[in-house]
Amino acid sequence: MSVSIRTFASGCNRSALVLFALLWPLVGQAAAEDDLLSLSIEDLLQVEVTSVARRSQRLADAPAAVFVLTSEDIRRSGMLHVPDLLRLVPGLHVASIDSSTWAVTARGFNGQFANKLLVMIDGRSVYTPLFSGTYWDVQDLMIEDIERIEVVRGPGGSVWGANAVNGVINIITKEASQTQGLLVSGRAGDLDRNASLRFGGALGENTHARAYVKGLQRDDFDDLAGFDAHDGWYQIRGGMRLDSRPTERDHLTLQGDLYDGVSDLTTLTATRDDSDVRGGNLLARWTHGFEDSTDEVQLQLYYDRTERTGTLLDEVRDNFDIELQHRFAPLAGHTVVWGGGYRFTTDDIDSSSTVVFSPSSRTVHLGSLFLQYETALIENVLFLTLGSKFEYNDYTGFEIQPTGRLLWRPHERHSLWGAVSRAVRSPSRAENDVALLIPVPNPPPNFQQLRGQTSFDSEVLVAYELGYRAQPLDRVSFDIAAFYNDYDRLRSVEPTAPIVGFPAPGLVTVPALAANRLEASAWGVELSGSWEVLDFWKLTGGATFLDIEIHSSGSADPTAEGQADDSPESHFFVRSWLDLPCDLELDTTFFWVGPVDNQDVGEYGRLDVRLGWQPLPGLELSLVGQNLIDESHDEFGPSFTQLPTSVPRSFYGMATWRWRPWAK
Repeated sequence: MSVSIRTFASGCNRSALVLFALLWPLVGQAAAEDDLLSLSIEDLLQVEVTSVARRSQRLADAPAAVFVLTSEDIRRSGMLHVPDLLRLVPGLHVASIDSSTWAVTARGFNGQFANKLLVMIDGRSVYTPLFSGTYWDVQDLMIEDIERIEVVRGPGGSVWGANAVNGVINIITKEASQTQGLLVSGRAGDLDRNASLRFGGALGENTHARAYVKGLQRDDFDDLAGFDAHDGWYQIRGGMRLDSRPTERDHLTLQGDLYDGVSDLTTLTATRDDSDVRGGNLLARWTHGFEDSTDEVQLQLYYDRTERTGTLLDEVRDNFDIELQHRFAPLAGHTVVWGGGYRFTTDDIDSSSTVVFSPSSRTVHLGSLFLQYETALIENVLFLTLGSKFEYNDYTGFEIQPTGRLLWRPHERHSLWGAVSRAVRSPSRAENDVALLIPVPNPPPNFQQLRGQTSFDSEVLVAYELGYRAQPLDRVSFDIAAFYNDYDRLRSVEPTAPIVGFPAPGLVTVPALAANRLEASAWGVELSGSWEVLDFWKLTGGATFLDIEIHSSGSADPTAEGQADDSPESHFFVRSWLDLPCDLELDTTFFWVGPVDNQDVGEYGRLDVRLGWQPLPGLELSLVGQNLIDESHDEFGPSFTQLPTSVPRSFYGMATWRWRPWAK
């Protein structure tokens, strides 16, 4: 068998040489980016993460349930959109609501606006203060520009502030120096079509820049009855990044994006709503390291503007954020990271008969300070982390979010950690100011009206976590994290007396007020592992088990118990990476997701297969099939305003060409 494989490979190499000779005038000195190389299991444990402690540290030394999707994970996944990439993270539940809308959460309480998960891109928060949560349809980054995605499951409020309750996602893009030359990428299939163009160049010996443009089109899904759901997705975006190192100790970054598109949907009243979405952002960061020390200071500013225009409401929002942090070591073996920030967000909302905001415009201010202290209680063996974030917001006033973490490393390949943390989810604009009219399927009553009120308070979590991370063999590693979460002051909707004759004669509406009369407890276990079976075959996977119980604190909310079932009790995935002769790659991922009872969604399996080929340096071709088990399947139920759709089976082909004529 080995002789035949070598013979086959030799024939492939000869064919590739002929193809290379024919295409040489076009390819020039093409070279793939360095990040296309796979990391060994030992290398993965040495990956540096920054989202746990706001400083760079080895993944193996992080006292938290942290997982990293590398650029190689992303490239070989076959996924086209950022939310789908997050399916590959243990502990995250990702469900497609329609063509451009996802529900993404960690450790329960999922929904279109999952409000306990903070999402950032290069340290810039993309969490919307309107309803709380993330508009995933406007976070469609150029996949090739993502260096890694760091996911911290569990509270991150002590360093990132409010809304980092059940987890933090930090999407980190590549420096401009890593994306030099020309990249052209196109994907076309029966569901998705998109194309990207990027060019990077040197503006000086220590200054590099890049610019990109990307367009996408995604066809309509079918609704649960099998009819066209009219939920297509169209968008074009572009952006730039500049990185400069004027001195050995200074690093300047300037980056920004612009986008414009349409996200279609079908409302609960079966009417079409074509939402125009547009916006942009600009971020500047300066990092300075001090001579002969590990001390560092960083100043970051960003501005973000979003506009959404649709049948239900029109929103224009401006966010401005400034933050300063300083890291220093007062003594050997001791590290202090501290800083502060200020953010204000202002909006202007045109309401409809279905969604009304009063007042129509509001400006909200947020000020914060944080302090984190780390020390080695026993050198290279036992480590202690203490810290807290202190915030003041216009809705609830002063908030404190402390944490205490211990990490014990009895051996260089084994680490055990534990943590106790407090985090809060601050009120959104909706929970204070909205009146949302929702049709009821089986009247009477005909409608339910959800109203915010200014007395709504922050939701509170106290979390207890324990984890074990190990590499028992050279080719095997695994990670186990267990947690118990105690929630207080969770959001409830308290019904009041029905209104007859509203919104029209003969109709009945039941108003319900936003309140904080629910409590909950949750526990779970998250597993992940990796096994290099052979030099050319690797297996990875993850599994999640979750149980949530809702407790009423004098609440009459009829939906209270159902909130415990917005996420599956169990789900898992298994990935196989197989390197074949002739520079072929065969990658297979199987997902299994348990039922989501509150959304009336049964269990389902999903199979994705990718066949990739790199016939020449810098040229990559792929064929991908997604959701291959069933013709279509349901993943989530109705959101606040829109009907769900079924996720179809799909196929696409991809070609990516990287050209670096000046590469050595």
